[in-house]
Amino acid sequence: MEALFAELFEAAGASRRWGEILASRQGLTQAQWQTLWIAAAGPLTVPQIARRLGVSRQNVQRVARDLAAAGMAAFGPNPDHKSSPLLELTPAGRTALDRINTAAAGSNQALLQRLSEPGIDQLRSLVTHLSQAIHELIDAERQPAPDTRS
Repeated sequence: MEALFAELFEAAGASRRWGEILASRQGLTQAQWQTLWIAAAGPLTVPQIARRLGVSRQNVQRVARDLAAAGMAAFGPNPDHKSSPLLELTPAGRTALDRINTAAAGSNQALLQRLSEPGIDQLRSLVTHLSQAIHELIDAERQPAPDTRS
């Protein structure tokens, strides 16, 4: 398992570095790209985006503010929660996201040619099962310990 996690960490790092290159071509960071990508399904609140990305609310808040300042996103009213506005993409944000996603699709095709579609499907299935198993460990750890006092 240690060797597997080492490879996963290496792959994640390489993916982040490649994401930074793709996003930088539109003047964005990978964190901004990810936030735009999740918000494109929205509108969503910062806490909702943070949960989907698996990062802190504070980090997403900073990125969202930067996106708003750059005209890529805007905060709008949230009828369900007045103190938690909804983040929406602006036309400029949608254009930047589309351009980055198009570039990513091209590199994804290049990777697919090297790894094969059945290989990618198998890898995805295995990583999905691994993620589920890890989430089960996390959930079990969060359960209160049984009261053994009698």
